[in-house]
Amino acid sequence: MTSRFIEIRPDNVPADGKVSFKNGFPILSFTISAQNGMLDTSSIRIVGDFNTYKDNVQPNPTPVRDGDNLTMNNRLGIYNLFDALTIRSHRSKMICEDIRHYNKYLNTYLGLTSSLQDQIGHLSSTCLIYPNATAFRKNVVESPANSKQTNHFSVHLPCGFLQSGNMVNLNPDAFGGVQIEISLSPDSNVFYSTTGITTGLTECHYELTNLKLCCEVMDIPDGALSGDQSQGVMNFNTITSLYTSINSTNAQIQYSLSLRNVLSAFMTFMPVSNNNTLTADGMTTTFMSGSSSQSDIANFRRIQFLKGGSKYPADFDFVNNHVGDSRTILPDPQLVRGFVEAVLPENAQDKSTISPLNTARDYTLTTNTLSTSYTNIPNGGALTGLGVKYGIGGAGEDFSMEQFGVSIESDLKQDRPQGVYIFIKARAQLVYNQNGIQLIQ
Repeated sequence: MTSRFIEIRPDNVPADGKVSFKNGFPILSFTISAQNGMLDTSSIRIVGDFNTYKDNVQPNPTPVRDGDNLTMNNRLGIYNLFDALTIRSHRSKMICEDIRHYNKYLNTYLGLTSSLQDQIGHLSSTCLIYPNATAFRKNVVESPANSKQTNHFSVHLPCGFLQSGNMVNLNPDAFGGVQIEISLSPDSNVFYSTTGITTGLTECHYELTNLKLCCEVMDIPDGALSGDQSQGVMNFNTITSLYTSINSTNAQIQYSLSLRNVLSAFMTFMPVSNNNTLTADGMTTTFMSGSSSQSDIANFRRIQFLKGGSKYPADFDFVNNHVGDSRTILPDPQLVRGFVEAVLPENAQDKSTISPLNTARDYTLTTNTLSTSYTNIPNGGALTGLGVKYGIGGAGEDFSMEQFGVSIESDLKQDRPQGVYIFIKARAQLVYNQNGIQLIQ
């Protein structure tokens, strides 16, 4: 087979080619049309230019400058903008994979699967990611005086369908074309002021230009494939995203997943008040807050993972160590290990940015320029959560008939609702033939 690289323009760009959530374009859509070829899904990249502005004065808004104190989450880079990812069959419009809160998921995934060298090197060039908040603000968000800085990016899209290793037969009589939709995040949830002061920044926004999708397609010579190519099966791991909020010392979370092969589950936390506001980072993954004050960390006390109301897979409680002095600023290592293994199995862990620096509990949930602020945590920022892995040797767990649950006892004593982002990793099977496509989970 011979391969060719193709470039695809978005389906829905305005006449001037400028895509901006503030100016009415919240969804990016790309269609890889049906053709006689095999799509290498791992080769898919979204390419374009990225600009930031502090106001919306048309036709020449003012770029963000040094001193405006405006920035974004440095671990996510351009992924700050991607609120949801949906992959469909172009022929039947059947959803193959749908990940909501995609940027929140990637904050954890990128932190646990990339090293500091990755973030300083190729990820800073391709995804605009930096492990340091100040370096990110200076190099990505701000423009030099009297000029406009344009950042170029070429990002992959981490998800099960595209990273499964499967080749997709684009022939109209087989799987057919693929449609990729990216829902963009609101400007107020992407940007935040490093000082918590938003004077003159209420109209700040981002803008994308010169967008295209690049990928590799291998042409299929006549007779190169044997058997009936009009039907097939694709196996991959997929993410199901859930959101809830808790506001009590003893919180109970229960969900009917209706999934037959759950591999793991993990969850991250963030104050609800941080959502869609320029005064706080809406993408961070911190400990809960609201113990003695609104900004003080609310420590986990006791964690139970449940199946059908009973403790499972561990029949004991996870009891965290308590914050009493400087020797206990780190969380219990068993909770950290469960969180890491829920995202990536132990045999696949070859690099990460998780460390005692970004898992410690020595910061406050206050937005300012001080070293004690959660916005200035080293090694990429806070990397916190709870997780559980199911099965032995890659075998999953059946949650089609019983509820998934978590019991969280904490030091949350204030009226401080905490957003809980839950991500369920499960094995999926995609079956296609001449009549259509079916996703089995």
